[in-house]
Amino acid sequence: MKVHVARDGEVIGEWTQTQLYKLLRTCEVFPSDYYWHEGMETWERLAQLPCGKSVLATPAQRRMLTDCDFPWDEFTTKYDVSRLMDSRPCTQKQRSFMDDLGICYQEPLTTKEASDLIDLELSGEVADGSPTVKQLAILRRLAVETQLQSLMPISPSRRKAAFEIKCLRAFGLPE
Repeated sequence: MKVHVARDGEVIGEWTQTQLYKLLRTCEVFPSDYYWHEGMETWERLAQLPCGKSVLATPAQRRMLTDCDFPWDEFTTKYDVSRLMDSRPCTQKQRSFMDDLGICYQEPLTTKEASDLIDLELSGEVADGSPTVKQLAILRRLAVETQLQSLMPISPSRRKAAFEIKCLRAFGLPE
């Protein structure tokens, strides 16, 4: 059975519920749009169809949005949640990890962008190079705090510096 879909008072197309599910997932139609099919007396929201309900944010996602002070309503989708969460500013933990790894970045940076940079570095697909100024400063500070001598040569690579930072943090700091 074909379902007619309308937005802002205009019919935008007609599809089967299977087709609608795909369109809802790609945000070409929205749970807040209206639908009608033969036998119905009035138009209703797509969110009332099983395919419309399946793309709505879960209660846990809604709580997370509330906790992060993001606005949401009964038509917020799982995809909206994902986009909103990815748009948050990068965390201090991500910044510190990127500094340890010698990843150069520019602010402002979102959690998604930081995560992508970290993943790219950890995949080894990025060329290695000289350690960054931040890495060298971290190494000097850790050497003083841990009272451990650096085992690195004078001009290590960025990845060797990251490894040494990891080792100093893991083995050198008292509990």
